[in-house]
Amino acid sequence: MEVLSIFVDESGDFGRYDYRCPYYIVTFVMHEQKYPINKQVDTLNQYLSDMKMGIHTIHTAPLIRREKVYIDLDILERLKIFNTLFRFTRKVDIKYKNIIVEKKHRNQMDINNSISKQLSSFVKDNLSHFQSFDKIIIYYDNGQTPLAKILVSVFSSWFHDKFEYRVVMPSEYKLFQTADLICTLSLIEQKLLYGQKMTQSELRFFDNYRNLKINYLKHLKKLEF
Repeated sequence: MEVLSIFVDESGDFGRYDYRCPYYIVTFVMHEQKYPINKQVDTLNQYLSDMKMGIHTIHTAPLIRREKVYIDLDILERLKIFNTLFRFTRKVDIKYKNIIVEKKHRNQMDINNSISKQLSSFVKDNLSHFQSFDKIIIYYDNGQTPLAKILVSVFSSWFHDKFEYRVVMPSEYKLFQTADLICTLSLIEQKLLYGQKMTQSELRFFDNYRNLKINYLKHLKKLEF
């Protein structure tokens, strides 16, 4: 049986426009289950275990900002964790798609409609690819109910006979953490493309936009669907 797994993560919300959070981004990480990633997952888990930091689930944005479980880690320790997940992302056989909505002058209904239309267009434009699978499984943590409803609505309308929706915890799947990483980097890139400056946390982590682009963003582009 040919199975396509799609891990979904988001950045932003359906609320009012805020200049500090001007975009809503949804990242879809797609993995064909016929290409096993057990070896890469074991390697990542072992690497994290060897660090002896007690970090097993990687959340990229707090890692960059030195928040939550990362508050006692210095920049070198946090970069080591980040680069470990980034290498894993590059090695596994995945593709990703971003849906990006600029929230300025839009209400919740506008954002909802934009995401739905972009997602439907993406599916329609690549229908033969999606139809080649016997089952399509969406993995999402139900972090935002409006997005969950869109996912179920769009995918069930196109693939009602082979679509499955699963609520997951980020700790359960490394590819969910990969989606989180891609979504976080995509948001930073989007803000920079539209004239915003890197935050102090981002500057401490990446040094400058050039380093971010050369060391990370250009490699991610190769994984775009």
